[in-house]
Amino acid sequence: MKKYFRLPMKKHSTLIYFVTNFQAEETASNEIDQMLGSSLTKMDIEPSEKSINNILDFEKLAKGKHDLNIRQNSIKTTINYAIASVQQLAINKGVSIINDNLIDFRFSYDEDRIVQVLTNLLSNALKFTESGKGKITIEYKMINNMFEVYVIDNGKGISDEDFEHIFNKFYQSKNQNTIKPQGSGLGLAICKQIIEQHNGKIWAKKGNKNGATFVFKLPFN
Repeated sequence: MKKYFRLPMKKHSTLIYFVTNFQAEETASNEIDQMLGSSLTKMDIEPSEKSINNILDFEKLAKGKHDLNIRQNSIKTTINYAIASVQQLAINKGVSIINDNLIDFRFSYDEDRIVQVLTNLLSNALKFTESGKGKITIEYKMINNMFEVYVIDNGKGISDEDFEHIFNKFYQSKNQNTIKPQGSGLGLAICKQIIEQHNGKIWAKKGNKNGATFVFKLPFN
């Protein structure tokens, strides 16, 4: 069985080589064929290390190959890790990220994976907020022994066209505040896989007058 490594991808030919080797895997699926087509057309960007890593993550999660590292964590600390990972991008764009939650909670989850979920949601919000005017707020609360986290932005919101597809793999909204769609189209799909592995749920709220609100909930234990 061939091995592959997470190396920076600089050329489309490198992506083609990567895909050819990946498809040689005994467990490879048609997902990579789809990614090859979308990466060169819908995405219209050079493959990046992050995009390739997203493909690998999605494949592992979809096939149940990733074991969660469940342990007690501080949700406030976890959120701060995620904010730190996108803070420079937010500063460059003039977007503020607000986390004013005063009360901390400790409960069991895979911190690395929940940081990944939060980072993907924050990155997604940054795409749709306006430079110099954007604001992203993170809130959380306990409801019926479930812990709910809200990522709220004042961006363009979610169109009716996008709403039913936003958690689909490779889906790219045309409503981004960018010249062309960014990313692999796997960020929200990966979020869904991770949250469902935690026996939780993730969704986007309907009926927002301004901006978008993404919510995920995890069992509090």
